[in-house]
Amino acid sequence: MPPIVLLLLMAAGGLTAQEQTTPPPPPPPAIPDLIKTGQASYMKGDYEAARQSFQQAWDIARMGPMDDPVRYDILKRMVSARAAAGEFADADDFLQLAISWREQNLGMNDPKIVDDVLLSVGFARALKDFEKARLVMGRVLSMHLRAAPGADSIAVADDFSRMAQIYAEMAKKEDAIRWFNDALDLRAKILGPLDPSLVYDLDRLGSLQLASRAYDKAEATYRHALVIRETLYGKKNADLIATVDGLGYALFGQKKFDEAEPFYLRLLDLWKASVGDPTHPMIAMAYDKIAVFYGAQKKWEQAEAATTQANAIRAFQLADGLSGEASQRIDQSKLAEALPIYERAIKILDPPNPVYDSERADLENMASELKKVVKKPTTQPPPARKK
Repeated sequence: MPPIVLLLLMAAGGLTAQEQTTPPPPPPPAIPDLIKTGQASYMKGDYEAARQSFQQAWDIARMGPMDDPVRYDILKRMVSARAAAGEFADADDFLQLAISWREQNLGMNDPKIVDDVLLSVGFARALKDFEKARLVMGRVLSMHLRAAPGADSIAVADDFSRMAQIYAEMAKKEDAIRWFNDALDLRAKILGPLDPSLVYDLDRLGSLQLASRAYDKAEATYRHALVIRETLYGKKNADLIATVDGLGYALFGQKKFDEAEPFYLRLLDLWKASVGDPTHPMIAMAYDKIAVFYGAQKKWEQAEAATTQANAIRAFQLADGLSGEASQRIDQSKLAEALPIYERAIKILDPPNPVYDSERADLENMASELKKVVKKPTTQPPPARKK
């Protein structure tokens, strides 16, 4: 046998042996496995890994039958993953594909389509494309009006409310007020005037009426909300804060000072009970509102007292922050740096005030102890540098 033939036979034999010993490549992952992996990543908050898994599943599903429901399932999972990552435009693109699948395979009257279209409204609002949100919301409303039970339904009342919120975001207050009134009228017609679901739109409506200086209408709106909330929670629950605040301001705007005063004082009490800390910043803000209220009436003594309390709380908060900063210096054995920070905090807590007198005494004690251990800087000149 010629040498060249022998070499070729040996090479062929080697290739055959190599082919027999090399394992075949693993099969590509199946759609259920990719969905499971993507969902696990999604639940862990790893939205990019979820997107990659769902994208692989979508690439495979696109090669399969057009009417396969797995297409819709993957697309909706992709929508959730992109929305959770804040990629709302991308999420809406996948959502439109999902809507199209339902329309083509289940018909334009499929009841679940409206839920997906409503989701698109939310994406448009997140992207601040309010004109698109308004138009898409119009489609949702039309779909709900055509469906049973039609016009007199909670779904339509919810649509009125959402339309109002879109107009509010477009800074079209009068249109928003009109839609909120329609939503409230319909909801009250179906559920009654004291149903708890009314309070959210009542608060939104009241806020717009205040912004439009329609104080008398805002008063009626907030009184309505307050009755519902007091019925649900009593008179001392923190959930009343926004309503009491709005009602006080509505009365203030009408110069009904005697009626407004109890609501401003009640607002302060509600905040104190809610936060449980007399030095909380929100209590300072409540005092600020009271100071403005009394100042508008030229009741300077009450206004000054409220301002003093507000500023005392803010002084306490700043001094407390400086105390924390000084403590960090002490933890680092930087005692000389901690002392002036304590001294600055002490100066802030002046003049004396019950809000912070205890804190000031603690700071003075800390500063006094530090002075005992901190070495005073030397007045001798530094040693001459060697030439």
